[in-house]
Amino acid sequence: MCNRRRVCCVVVHQVSLCAVAPGVAALASGSELAAGEAKKKSQQSALSIDELPSLYTRPDPKPLRVEPEAGQLEQSVTWLRKRAEPYTSQYAPKIFNTYRFLSDPPADLYPSVAVVGFSGFLGLYLAKGSRLKRLLFPGGLMALSASMFYPQQAAALLKVSRDSAFTWAQQGRVAMETLWKAPSSKKKVSLFER
Repeated sequence: MCNRRRVCCVVVHQVSLCAVAPGVAALASGSELAAGEAKKKSQQSALSIDELPSLYTRPDPKPLRVEPEAGQLEQSVTWLRKRAEPYTSQYAPKIFNTYRFLSDPPADLYPSVAVVGFSGFLGLYLAKGSRLKRLLFPGGLMALSASMFYPQQAAALLKVSRDSAFTWAQQGRVAMETLWKAPSSKKKVSLFER
């Protein structure tokens, strides 16, 4: 039995040498080529350490893109923004307050706005014909639906509007009377008399 194991080991050893021999031959010839190349390189000038690129330094950054000069449109927009800045800064607190109000609105705000807006569109749909109808129907229906949601504010607005309308009517009546009424105390003078 020992002989049989020895024979098996010898056969395995010979088979493994046959399989490894081509790889070993290639490595041996490679080392000879490398040695030959080293002799050629030693004859060439060697690089100093300062000439080698460093792994820890970055190359100088190149500008990625150069901005072109501002065109006519950009200059016009800049001029317009500078001119409008005092007016926009004046209304900035009001816009901020509106934003805060709309970010946490009362519970009935959005339904009431929806009804008022729908009544305006309904007024536009019903106002076929004259321009006067297209102005009065949407405004009237929107005012009517808004007065249903906010009756106290509508009553106060109606009272103020009624008073101012009465005052304007009185002023207009007085102005018309002075224009059409003939002055009784003055003597009529003709333009053609001398």
